[in-house]
Amino acid sequence: MTDTAPTPPLRALALVCSLKPSPAPSSSELLARQVLDQLAQHGVTGDVVRVVDHDVKPGVEIDMGEGDAWPAIREQLMAADILIVSTPTWVGHMSSVAQRVLERLDGELSETDDSGRPLVAGKVAVTAVVGNEGTARTRSPRTCSRA
Repeated sequence: MTDTAPTPPLRALALVCSLKPSPAPSSSELLARQVLDQLAQHGVTGDVVRVVDHDVKPGVEIDMGEGDAWPAIREQLMAADILIVSTPTWVGHMSSVAQRVLERLDGELSETDDSGRPLVAGKVAVTAVVGNEGTARTRSPRTCSRA
């Protein structure tokens, strides 16, 4: 008989890139929470960070110095198996907050383990995009129409 430790549940982190600070309603946050709800049905646990509520400095390093909130967000990212980036679109582009997140994620390219493998290898990334003409709505899979 072999003893095997139970596999810990997968963790997800949703980075909401709304331009609206909390507590304002955000379709991007609603959509991120809907994705987390769906993942929870498969045993995935998760957290939401509304990036605009934090002082994430511009740059492409993992730590841009005093007052930079990215290192704390990065800790949550490194503990997650799944990264969700939820953003509105404006004139066909992601939000400036989402752009900043992607720039900060660029700093991960040079972060490797002892084997030279990127520290973020093996993570899954998901994007959730809300168009500027619509809003996110909750719909069960049974009621979704297919075009």
